[in-house]
Amino acid sequence: MKANTPVRFFGVVAVALLLVAPYELFAQEGRDVLRIRRVEGEMVRAPQYQVSGGQRSQRQRQWLEVKTEFETAPDWIDEITFTYYIVLHNRRPHEGDEPYNLFRGENTYVNIERTRRGQSAVYLHPSTVERYGSLDRVAVVISSQGRVLGIESDPPSERRWWEQLPPRSGFVLNRMQTPFAMVNFDDFEAIKLSD
Repeated sequence: MKANTPVRFFGVVAVALLLVAPYELFAQEGRDVLRIRRVEGEMVRAPQYQVSGGQRSQRQRQWLEVKTEFETAPDWIDEITFTYYIVLHNRRPHEGDEPYNLFRGENTYVNIERTRRGQSAVYLHPSTVERYGSLDRVAVVISSQGRVLGIESDPPSERRWWEQLPPRSGFVLNRMQTPFAMVNFDDFEAIKLSD
């Protein structure tokens, strides 16, 4: 029985390397196309616009903004998809609510010119944050044509923690769905519209 133990051990290690090697190869290829500089989430106030003849907002609320800064190497990339994962932790959940909630959303950008200061951002509405709690962690998975170009998490993690909770869809908003749509408009890539 003991003689087979090293054989089994090396067999398990070989299988593990075969499973990890393709991911590492994709990760290396992805770095040749795109590099994530950072991903982070923070609470921000909505911009206040001056409207002639209109009423000012009665209150100014806090939105959760998750922003990714990145660089690209090719002259042009047709499409890049940013898949965001946001976990909110509610220390005092309402009846029926979970203490940890994972929100998932995607942005696909088109016609991305080579850049050293690319930005992508998504938001959670103030009501969503008020109901489900404070920011616990965020992650972004960036892909193009079915190929993963980069993965980053804040706080940093080697685990794919976003695969541990069932995601809630329909809550993560792109910039064009928020009051931030016209702020620094040219700093962001064009969002692909659905047909």
